[in-house]
Amino acid sequence: MAEQGVDPMAPPFLHLLSAFLAMEPTHCLISLARVCGGGLITEGVQRFIWDNCISKVEKSHVPYSKNFLKKLINEIESAHGDILDELYEQYASYMILLKDDRLVKENSRVLKCISFLFPPGCFGVPSCPKSMQLAVPLHCSLNMLEGDTGCSIWPSSLFLSEFILSHPEIFSNKSCFEVGSGVGLVGICLAHVKASKVILSEGGLSSLANMKLNLELNQLNNRMDDPGTTNQDPNLVKCIFLPWESAEESELQNFMPDIILGADVIYNPLCLPHLIRVLATLLNQTRSSSPLQQDNCVEFSPDSRCIMDARAEGADIHNHDHGSRSTTNADGGGKNSVPVAYIASVIRNIETFNYFLALAEEANLDVKDLTEQCKPFDLLPYMQSYDRSSIRLFTLSYLHWSHRRCSFFETNGALYKCRFLLSVAVSLCLFIASILESQSPISEFSVMGDPGNQEIEVIHSWSAPRSISTGLMYSFAQRDDFEVLDEPLYANFLRVTGVERPYREELLSKMESDGNKVVKEIIFGPGGKKYRFCKHMAKQYVPGLTKDLMKKGKHFILIRNPLDVLPSFDKVIPSSLMELGLADLVSIYSELCDLGKPPPIIDAADLQQDPEAILRGLCEDLGISFQPSMLKWDAGPKSIDGIWAPWWYQSVHKSTCFKPGRKYPAPFPFSLYDLLEQSLPLYNILRRHVKQRASLRKSTLPIPDLPVPENEKLLAWVGDEIVPRESAKVSVFDSVVQGGDSVWEGLRIYNGKIFKLEEHLDRMFDSAKALAFNNVPTREEIKAAIFTTLNRNGMFDNTHIRLSLTRGKKVTSGMSPAFNLYGCTLIVLAEWKPPVYDNTKGITLVTATTRRNSPNNLDSKIHHNNLLNNILAKIEGNNANADDAIMLDKDGYVSETNATNIFLVKKGHVLTPHADYCLPGITRATVMDLVVKEKFPLVERRISLSEFHTADEVWTTGTMGELSPVVKIDGRPVGDGQVGPVTRHLQNAYKKLTEESGVPIPTSVSS
Repeated sequence: MAEQGVDPMAPPFLHLLSAFLAMEPTHCLISLARVCGGGLITEGVQRFIWDNCISKVEKSHVPYSKNFLKKLINEIESAHGDILDELYEQYASYMILLKDDRLVKENSRVLKCISFLFPPGCFGVPSCPKSMQLAVPLHCSLNMLEGDTGCSIWPSSLFLSEFILSHPEIFSNKSCFEVGSGVGLVGICLAHVKASKVILSEGGLSSLANMKLNLELNQLNNRMDDPGTTNQDPNLVKCIFLPWESAEESELQNFMPDIILGADVIYNPLCLPHLIRVLATLLNQTRSSSPLQQDNCVEFSPDSRCIMDARAEGADIHNHDHGSRSTTNADGGGKNSVPVAYIASVIRNIETFNYFLALAEEANLDVKDLTEQCKPFDLLPYMQSYDRSSIRLFTLSYLHWSHRRCSFFETNGALYKCRFLLSVAVSLCLFIASILESQSPISEFSVMGDPGNQEIEVIHSWSAPRSISTGLMYSFAQRDDFEVLDEPLYANFLRVTGVERPYREELLSKMESDGNKVVKEIIFGPGGKKYRFCKHMAKQYVPGLTKDLMKKGKHFILIRNPLDVLPSFDKVIPSSLMELGLADLVSIYSELCDLGKPPPIIDAADLQQDPEAILRGLCEDLGISFQPSMLKWDAGPKSIDGIWAPWWYQSVHKSTCFKPGRKYPAPFPFSLYDLLEQSLPLYNILRRHVKQRASLRKSTLPIPDLPVPENEKLLAWVGDEIVPRESAKVSVFDSVVQGGDSVWEGLRIYNGKIFKLEEHLDRMFDSAKALAFNNVPTREEIKAAIFTTLNRNGMFDNTHIRLSLTRGKKVTSGMSPAFNLYGCTLIVLAEWKPPVYDNTKGITLVTATTRRNSPNNLDSKIHHNNLLNNILAKIEGNNANADDAIMLDKDGYVSETNATNIFLVKKGHVLTPHADYCLPGITRATVMDLVVKEKFPLVERRISLSEFHTADEVWTTGTMGELSPVVKIDGRPVGDGQVGPVTRHLQNAYKKLTEESGVPIPTSVSS
């Protein structure tokens, strides 16, 4: 894309400008800006945005422009591009201006401009201006809670407007009446194509006032009593207040329109009877035609499609027959004009639409679907949020007795009622066939009862946004025993929270917003199938909803890693912890567990990786059978989609099944880093409860049993806080991870006291000093952490503590302690743990080939965490099926075992090796004192391995195992192979000492 001489009327730039003026979602603007720059948002594109968009912003556009600038700057920075100073400065100005949202509150309306851009070849179409553009400014509401439910531009209004502008011959010189006119866009287009009379109706006074304002903006008169206007005034549009439920038939019959129009009027079942009554009254009129009415086009003939196709190819269309039809009186006299209605609508709920069809049939109205036959021009090519494919165009006409039979079987146009009845018949045949095939008794079929009034079992799916929950909804929709609901509580969520959405006004006007009414009548209301799948966003579970929502039905939770959610979520609306709803998801899980209904949890990544296995497991957990049909669905929009689908469902509409995610992900936008830090722990809380895992993602190892099951739920001190077991982690930058750079102590608790606490702390501080730790916690701080951890866990006996002090976190990975600038990391891990050895029957030892470290290399008197020397010896012990391994020093003398100090008894004398090559243990020193106290001779010297082989008794000492008898070494029995008397004597003395001494644990009661 050239940087110089940018043509604002060139399609890419014209589309970008049009999208900005129409206030399209900001991610759509970014996409269009990339197109302008050939893939990048270049300096020339930025200059265009500044000159034509940002610098000309009206006051009501400022919040929107601020959000656009934020995304624009982020997009350019992520591509390492240069940003125009003007854009930076304007964004800073917006930040100051909107810091307290005053401007947003002052302006409850915005001014959008909808630009209809006629494609090449349309210059001869009467509705096409010379400029090939028709710009329609419209005031729209920002706050639907103020009652402006009609002040929104609905998708079907856009479609109907395109249809009018594409086929002006249908509406020119016709009297047109619109029901539910909203912002007045359709009426403005009718005036543009020179309809002879335009009457717009609205049932809300605020919407009516806004509509009149929009007509004035577009230079149209809207008052019949204005002395400066006449009925023939081409700029005259009449606005009337017409609530459907109170409209009088006599009043409606006075209008005598040729054409009735409606956009998105098929939405609320409660309003449909009133709508049908209004339409039937307007359509059930036959009157003599004036010369202007004789050309009325009731419906399209086959030639009409040819006219449209010829237009698209740029052919001359002026001499074509427009295919209009009229009916002749029985006496062969003059012609009568038959009114026709054009209704554009998104079918969001098939049950509501079928109700509309049933009411139309009762009122003698013929309904035809002309969507495929009468496609309008794409006059809004820049409007990416507008999904034309989701909209259907219907004609309605009144069936007089002479026309009913042929009309019902009319082949020119699809009659939805016939299509619906046919689908019911086919489904019924398939159901009966499946019963016969399975040899089930036919009486089972009768249990189904009335298909429209059957009690139904509800399956609730709870998730955060962007978690492939819509794909899962499509999956369940493929089953023959399920009907589905897409976020039925969405309107209640918007009403209660007041959050903004691009589709807020439309949604609140078309969905039931009373949450408890939704729960009672929609979620748990009668249905036509055995099951109902309800897709819920967790954040929509707001206060005030009935507890029946959780108590009734079956629930499951779908989670997805925030790393995958956040980048795509932020493209539609700004991300926040509230918008993600992960905290709500954790709360829902907790509430269901409290109700005794712990829900199954599945992870989106697992579902994508192995959909059949995960769906089979989920169905099993829900107590339903798996159906292979759940694995595939058709691409494209669905009738079950919510109103919000054009903003959120573009990707899932392209899908036909669950597929694995990218092998290597795209870079994460680090503007969302803080939010990731907040949300990831919540995801991990739920992920720990995932039962079904994809075969390619799950570990092949079974979940191990804990030696002490009570330790499954415990609290540990890490750094400066207490956290649950699964959250007890240190940073990957911590020195203990980077190089085993840490010191530690083992403590044991007996009867509310910590045995030898002061001695252990002395050694910890000595070790930390020997390793030159800085910023070490004080003695009192460490004690406080220990006492707090024990109190939180309620551990006052039979407990072991692994107390660790690391050099702390580094600012970058590396060996140098100069990188440790955060201070030490303190870890207090308390577990329920009896002595780890069999102190009644004794243990066995083998001698390892791995030698104990020499002080020449690493002094064992430093109680450090780098235990590889010990671990290698322990491996040898494990391989020999021994409890532990004896380690020799460099000269072949016994030093200690891989985990404990060691003693022997020979002829009444107690001997233990010097502590030159081993740790001088606290328990070792305690037992040595007891030996002396109990009057046994004590010798500390170098001891060879053969002396242990021939000893009368041998035991080991350590905090974790206390005093443990050794009954066999290297396959040789120690003494007579039984626990010796000296060992028993000292075990009893040690037990008595632990009962009598120790530092008491302060508790809330004692303090």
